[in-house]
Amino acid sequence: MGSPLRVALVDIARTVALLAMVVFHFTYDLELFGFAERGTMMRTEWVLFAQGIAGSFIFLSGISLVLASQNGPIARSAYLKRLSMIGIAAAAVTAGTYVAMGSAFVRFGILHLLFSASVLGLLALYRPFWITGFIGAAIVALPHMSNWPLLNDAAWLWLGKTIAPQPAMVDYVPILPWFGVFLLGMSLAQFIANLGRWSSIASLLDPSAPLVRVFSWPGKHSLSIYLIHQPVLFGLVYLAKIATN
Repeated sequence: MGSPLRVALVDIARTVALLAMVVFHFTYDLELFGFAERGTMMRTEWVLFAQGIAGSFIFLSGISLVLASQNGPIARSAYLKRLSMIGIAAAAVTAGTYVAMGSAFVRFGILHLLFSASVLGLLALYRPFWITGFIGAAIVALPHMSNWPLLNDAAWLWLGKTIAPQPAMVDYVPILPWFGVFLLGMSLAQFIANLGRWSSIASLLDPSAPLVRVFSWPGKHSLSIYLIHQPVLFGLVYLAKIATN
């Protein structure tokens, strides 16, 4: 079993997504504590910004799944360890937001999606890129079809929107359409692999160069940063609120 192919450009792209996420959550906290105008995060530009951030992480995760198989079969123990970490983190987010947010807790957020996609994506790992891309595009398009939604019970929220009233949630990233974004990331990575270009892309940046190491580091530790950054930001803004009262 081989180790995953590490591509600095992908790590740096993930770092950029993390920075965008920090900006979003910091602004969310500012609104929550009254430093920003109420309704700020409901504006179209912020909603699109949030969707872009989520889409970036999911797309890059699809690419990473393919990269994990470029130096030979996926290292099973390492893969299962990371999958377990994502699953535990998703459960922790659900429990934590239930305590903090009550009925607006995260029922199926981005970590839940990444856990599910990391399992379902294995079915497409060795398929032709065009099949993966076609299925991904179809899943992305499905919620926009005129006869959607088809489901009428809130228990199906994890799959996608339902006819049943949707509860307020601080994060909601269902299988449909977001697993499609994951598959599109896989499809792109498979296409590049078919061209035999991943090694040349990996060599574009020297991973040992100081600046590359600095900008790659957050992307290599994205799960830890995801879990830690919001409690830290929340606490800082809370302390600022106390200080100004």
